[in-house]
Amino acid sequence: MTTRAQTRPSDRAWLYLVLVFIGLNAVDLGMTYRLIDLGAVELNPIMAAALGAGWMWAIGLKGSITIGIAAGLWLGRRHRIVRRAGVGFIGVFAVLVLYQLVNTWVI
Repeated sequence: MTTRAQTRPSDRAWLYLVLVFIGLNAVDLGMTYRLIDLGAVELNPIMAAALGAGWMWAIGLKGSITIGIAAGLWLGRRHRIVRRAGVGFIGVFAVLVLYQLVNTWVI
C-alpha cells in the first residue's frame, strides 16, 4: 500500500518541471521573435500590445508572468491541483513550441 506522500513528486523532480516550464517559455519568446521577423503575427492580444510597445516590454511582461507562475508552481507544489496545473502548463507550452518550430519551416 502506498501512502499519499509517496505519490507526490520529490522536490527535485518538481524543481526540474518548474525549470522546464521556464525554459519552454523562453523558447516560446525566442520563437515568437523569429516568426515575427519572418512576417508572422502575434495572435495573443496581450502580447501583441506588449510587442507594439517594443520588445523590451514583451520580454518584461513574458518574464514577469512566467516567474510569477513558476513561483506559484513551486510554492504550491504540495497541492494536487497545482501539480496537475503544472503538468498541464508544460503540455500546452510543449505543443505551442512544436507548433512554432513547424511554422519556422513552413514560412
